[in-house]
Amino acid sequence: MITVAVPGKLYIVGEYAVLEPGSAAVLVGIDRQVRLRLTRTTSAGPAVRTITTSHAPGRVIEFIHRGTGFVPVSATTADAAGLSHVLAALEVVDRYAAESEHEPTGFALDIDSQLDDPGTGRKYGLGSSGAVTVAVVRAAARAYGLSLNPDMELKLALLSVFSVDPHCSGGDVAASARGGWVYYRTPDRAALTAALARDDRSFATLIRQPWKHLAVRSLPPPRGLSLEVGWVGRPAKSGELVSAMKQAVRHRRSAYREFVTASDHCVDRFAAACRDGDDRAVEAALSTAGRLLRGLATLSGLAIESPDLARLRCLAEELGAVAKSSGAGGGDCGIALIDPARAPILWRRWRAAGIEPLNLRVHQRKGSIG
Repeated sequence: MITVAVPGKLYIVGEYAVLEPGSAAVLVGIDRQVRLRLTRTTSAGPAVRTITTSHAPGRVIEFIHRGTGFVPVSATTADAAGLSHVLAALEVVDRYAAESEHEPTGFALDIDSQLDDPGTGRKYGLGSSGAVTVAVVRAAARAYGLSLNPDMELKLALLSVFSVDPHCSGGDVAASARGGWVYYRTPDRAALTAALARDDRSFATLIRQPWKHLAVRSLPPPRGLSLEVGWVGRPAKSGELVSAMKQAVRHRRSAYREFVTASDHCVDRFAAACRDGDDRAVEAALSTAGRLLRGLATLSGLAIESPDLARLRCLAEELGAVAKSSGAGGGDCGIALIDPARAPILWRRWRAAGIEPLNLRVHQRKGSIG
């Protein structure tokens, strides 16, 4: 049996701007995980795969290899939609394995996510699609016996999520693949799509060559600050917010480019402050990032910082902390950097305001590209 555990993520700085090729964000991998168990199977005929998930206990979804790929036997349209990132990751690894002349392999895949509330299934916005993509790529590559270094694994996972959503940044994938505090710069997705469309371009060639703009680097954490996370009790629809943002700024490109440029400078200042061990500069950059997002909300007319997230931030600021929304906003989580001695007070104040403190810590794993 092959087992893997992959952390979820939280955005720290760089939201929305990181959607632009060449722009950057800082994220963290957190200690709630997607856990995956893969058991190889054999059959007299074509290779067979089954998938079970913690979201649908007792439901077994089956695929069989026909022609050039795996086709569903018992999967419905809803199953395929719910497993879009899983199936995309499997397809990418299958294609890479086929180029290396590996025969299709059958297995039973069981996926268990800890990224949602275990009692209610409420979503916290911790990046389940990125985490499950990394987990599936890692496990399936091991099942084939493929030799992938961390950079190659990351690139296969990025190709997987880009095939599902060509407009996503891939930052969640980088955070889940690397863990810890991660600086991520988005590659040129259009160039990758064009490369994949060329018949003479193999996956092996593509993942071994440099990608324009792509950079992934581990950062040291702030030295004397504790990262605290609060959930406002309402899940956000990040995909809808991102789509609405693209529409809202379509005729305000100049102002939006100013936001992106300012955000990139802010991310670079945050990363430099982490490397220098300068907590005051870390706090200043986080504060600037929050202010930039509130300005983007005014520009676009979207509620990035909802009233609940604004309350989360203000309660933290009253204690001398720096806080902001995390991710696309509109709900989900906010973050605060605070003196560890004052964190218990912040938790009490958040709870009194109906904000749920999440007992999350940073998951550590090192690695860098670019």
